Amino acid sequence: MKWAGGLVFCVLFLRIVSVWTINPGFEGKITTRGINYGCQIVMSVLQNRLFDIKIPEISGIKHTNALHQLQYNIDRVTIRNVNLPDMSIILVPNLGLKVAMSNGYIETNGNWQIKSKIFRTYGTVKAQINNIAITFYLKFGKDNTGRPTVSITDCASYISKLHISVSGKASWLYNLIIRWYEPSLRRYLNDKICLELQEILSEKINPFLQTMPVTKKIDKYVGIDYSLTSPPAVEKDSLTLSLKGEFYNLLHHTNVPLSAPPLDFLVDHGRMLYIGFSEYFFNTAGYVFNSVGDLSINITDDMLPTNSRIHLDTATIGTLIPQVKKMYPIMKMKLHLVSDSAPSVALLSDKIILTTSGDIYAFAILPNSTLAPLFNIKLNAQITTTIGIKGDKITGQLTLDRVQLSLKKSHIGSFQVNCLQTAIDFLVSIVILPRINAALDDGYPLPLIDHFKLSNLIVQPHKNFLLFATDLSYT
Repeated sequence: MKWAGGLVFCVLFLRIVSVWTINPGFEGKITTRGINYGCQIVMSVLQNRLFDIKIPEISGIKHTNALHQLQYNIDRVTIRNVNLPDMSIILVPNLGLKVAMSNGYIETNGNWQIKSKIFRTYGTVKAQINNIAITFYLKFGKDNTGRPTVSITDCASYISKLHISVSGKASWLYNLIIRWYEPSLRRYLNDKICLELQEILSEKINPFLQTMPVTKKIDKYVGIDYSLTSPPAVEKDSLTLSLKGEFYNLLHHTNVPLSAPPLDFLVDHGRMLYIGFSEYFFNTAGYVFNSVGDLSINITDDMLPTNSRIHLDTATIGTLIPQVKKMYPIMKMKLHLVSDSAPSVALLSDKIILTTSGDIYAFAILPNSTLAPLFNIKLNAQITTTIGIKGDKITGQLTLDRVQLSLKKSHIGSFQVNCLQTAIDFLVSIVILPRINAALDDGYPLPLIDHFKLSNLIVQPHKNFLLFATDLSYT
């Protein structure tokens, strides 16, 4: 029956792996407002590119009964006006975005020439192209770096009305010019519009998407993985991007032994973008920082405020624990605080709680600078956390709620550890948290694409995740 045990193990292992793989630590939902804003940028680029296209020369030879052979040439055609005013977007789940434009307008100017064996004449030609309709699908994917990609399919352009006006010396030739020019111009513009859209995606949009950071270095040991876990998904009311959203060890990148809970939230379309941070995102930070040894600090008297009434020396602590002053009179002290496990973040509907634990090792600093151990205290702390976004970074601030102390070991005899409560509360609030808050205020980078800024930000804590609602602006 060994195979049965092996099968159960494989099923459980695959189940754990699937949880890690499927559930993101960070998820962004772009609403229809945000999608419209992005597509308007694409349409603006298309409109500008149409101004710059060079319509090729149209020429040929025609045979007529009256004039026999006529050689015609229409050249120097430039686009003088472009307007693509109306656009609608339909989200087609599991397929892509259907983009439809209507009432487009293009105006061109050019020159014409006609010559035969017996005469030569010339003039100008103008075209007004009205009611241009363009439809296409945008489909989204993921490249091997974990960045999003976009492609265009089923592109079609249709010109409903094309009016050509001709001026020159030989008005009796105008109908011929219109007859020769109109189908060539219609065919060229229909093909060119879709070709320009393809080139915008390949030359502008996809390289632009490559600026999305999939990893961010925090320090020499820790980074954040923002790679996509799956291709962007078009849903009925949003375009969803599921990102790994986890901190990792830069020197030894392994799976974090934590599972990400499902991250599912609704959008109300009041903002362009909704960002959900799972508890998993924050707890991987605690796990990795703890694993690389970043969660420790030495505290000495010179780190206290100059006007502090409490000093970290045997005289002050000796008023609380008399044997300290008796055994080590008039000496400076040193505290070494180190976490014994990864801090844990709990996201609730009304607040964010950080719980952490560690050991405090107290030493007296002898005249020869060696350390004499005094005692070892177990510390458990609960901290209220405020999280926000500043610029392109997520920031935080910590406020102490309570600290619980218990004596683990004493080198100076027994004492009641509660006598240190006020002093430890003071040191945590005045020395430790300000240093952590300074680092948190510097922030950790978000996976924003170049030139996009966040604005009109709203923060909403929920059970198991933190939701940011924001607008976007392109600069």
